[in-house]
Amino acid sequence: MLKRANNAYVITGAGISTSADIPDLEHLSSSIDISSETALKNDPQQYYAEFHKLFIDPVFENGPTDSHRFLAKLEEDDLIKGIVTTNIDFLHELAGSKNVADIWSNLNRNHYLKCGRIFPIETLKSAVPTCPICGGLLIPDPVYRHIGIDENAYLRANQWMKQADLVITIGSNGYYDNIPNDINVININPKRNHFDQRAQLTIHSKSDLVFDQIYDYL
Repeated sequence: MLKRANNAYVITGAGISTSADIPDLEHLSSSIDISSETALKNDPQQYYAEFHKLFIDPVFENGPTDSHRFLAKLEEDDLIKGIVTTNIDFLHELAGSKNVADIWSNLNRNHYLKCGRIFPIETLKSAVPTCPICGGLLIPDPVYRHIGIDENAYLRANQWMKQADLVITIGSNGYYDNIPNDINVININPKRNHFDQRAQLTIHSKSDLVFDQIYDYL
């Protein structure tokens, strides 16, 4: 199906990043509200200690996963045109993917609260990132948006879906599902999910295992 497609796109959710020990935002277990700007302001040290444990350390120590790298290779080989993701971890881009619609934004866009300057993901490696100019705290863009929609990325994703003749869903629970009804869908997820009923092909397995097995055939 993939080799026959002219405009294949991918939708990814939390499941593609779990092998990097990055948690699913839906089932996040944390001592503080990671999506709260107030929590950051009230206790920056506690906030960033938790944020490092949940996101920053796994991103730089464990990611990108084999699946992220495989998708980057598919894009390089022009077998897929782009990726729509509800993940904020920036692992698709770190793996080398160029066309990514991060519909909940990502950790490569971070605002200083006082001056508004924007810095990349590497800045988050500091224990408590503060601006060298204004001294303000750094807030990741997904938190700044309260884990809300990035409208530009969302519109881009919708445009891609209109162009698609194949959509591959990986580790997604269907938070983004603007797929036209006449489009072929391949669904990769270890558990039953939102896409099981409409997919032409469903593979109940972890994506790292699936892609390791089919790599030599593409």
